[in-house]
Amino acid sequence: MTSKYEKTKGTQIGISSAPVTEEDFKAAGFPTAGITFLVAECATKEISYTGGQKSDIDVTTLCSTEQEQTNGLAAPAEMSISRNWVGDEAAQLALQTAYENDELRALKVVFPSGNGFYVLVEVRQSSWSAATSQVVGATYSLRVKGKPKRITAVASGS
Repeated sequence: MTSKYEKTKGTQIGISSAPVTEEDFKAAGFPTAGITFLVAECATKEISYTGGQKSDIDVTTLCSTEQEQTNGLAAPAEMSISRNWVGDEAAQLALQTAYENDELRALKVVFPSGNGFYVLVEVRQSSWSAATSQVVGATYSLRVKGKPKRITAVASGS
């Protein structure tokens, strides 16, 4: 059997140039023509998404033979972006401004296949580091607001 995978080379990452409201993000036509995504992939080294863990609700009864649970509410999902620090890059400035002003921003992540996600986030933490024989790095910790929206690759006609 052949392994299935998707390489990361060619992944596109965009950050909205301006704040995005939860209402705009939830709208059926998102993203509208008024949303501009700033190119972020040329300084980004890694982007990760972790869905929020759901709490347990105990549903054990007197006739249960073992403890039973069902899923409760999920905690918010989280993301992180690790990148090269580039002081004058528009995407980094947008992340930093969102952090400083508690603004929501939309992220667009599109893998080489054309599949991906739109995600509404707030920047929880901004950090940078510098060490010998390296480049200056920046990391952003993000809290996801609501659910990501899938981007589906357009199938080519036959």
